[in-house]
Amino acid sequence: GQEGIELAHQATLAGKPAVWVVDGKTSAVSLKPVVVAAYETENIVIGGGLEPGEHVVTAGAKLLHPNQIVALAPEAGR
Repeated sequence: GQEGIELAHQATLAGKPAVWVVDGKTSAVSLKPVVVAAYETENIVIGGGLEPGEHVVTAGAKLLHPNQIVALAPEAGR
């Protein structure tokens, strides 16, 4: 694929190039605009808008609201 960060389509909100990121100190989520570099069959490639080390919500994104507190899955950070 293209150079960038690959995420499952479920990580983005329909019609809006944005993802939920988790604040490492408070565990609260916030919506962050991103630049989509490419749409692939099962994934999207994020070309900009994320910083190294940010945790992106990849499951249940459509159920979240701003400042909701979440728990990281054990496999988070891989």
